[in-house]
Formats: sequence, structure tokens, C-alpha cells
Amino acid sequence: MSLSFGPVELVALAFDAPRIPPPVARAVLEVAGTGAVTLLDLAVVRRGDDGEIVILEAQDLGDEVDLVEIELPASGLTGDEDLQEIAEAVNPGTSVLVLAIEHTWSRQLVSAAADADADVILHERVPAATVNEIADQAETAGSPA
Repeated sequence: MSLSFGPVELVALAFDAPRIPPPVARAVLEVAGTGAVTLLDLAVVRRGDDGEIVILEAQDLGDEVDLVEIELPASGLTGDEDLQEIAEAVNPGTSVLVLAIEHTWSRQLVSAAADADADVILHERVPAATVNEIADQAETAGSPA
């Protein structure tokens, strides 16, 4: 059994601004450009100060996130149900960048594991803030007083 994609994560980044900050948009495109991950789909969810929700899918983003260089091989993966659920949690005057990211680096491993009839018995994502906090605590605990 050959698999086309590796694991995919749906990531939603919320900002206290009506537009996605340009450095964040650039960072997403730069990381995708390295090949370590594949940007499969993206969308922006906004709630205006008046409470009106606007959902912009990849083809509707215009100048919000420049996609000229990026092809989205699974556009539409962030479905309406996902985007509506995210929209319900968006505060007025804020925006959310929603990304469907494939862990490209793991394609070969996932395919080999599937061919070997392996079962995934644990898949847990640990947020960066948690990892950094634990690392800081370990470093502090290991430091001589």
C-alpha cells in the first residue's frame, strides 16, 4: 500500500488584528518552501468589530497571503465544518490563519509502516510552549547553584 500523504495537522493561529501579520504569512511560505512540510490548504477566518464573520478560502485570499509561488495540493481540505467551528471561537476584531500542513518528511516512514501493517499506538502533539517550558525547567534544575 503506497500512501500519497504523510500525517496532516490542522493549525489555527489567532491574531488580535483584522489581518494576518505579514511576517507570519512570510514565515509560513518560507517553511513550506523548505520541503519539510507541505502546505496543503489554508484559509483566513475574521470577525469584524460588528461581529460579522468572513471566511476567506485560499482562492479568495487575494493580497492577504501571497500564494503566487505555492501550489496547494489539497485545497478544500479545511472543510466548511472546520472553518465554522473555528469561526465560533473568533473574537470581534480578530483574525485566524488556518493551515492544513502535511509532515512531508514522514511520507516514506508512514508508507513503510503501512506496508509492514504497523499500527500507530500513540500520536501526540506537544505544543512548543510546553516543550520550551520543560526544557527551561530541566536546564535550571541541572544548573549548579
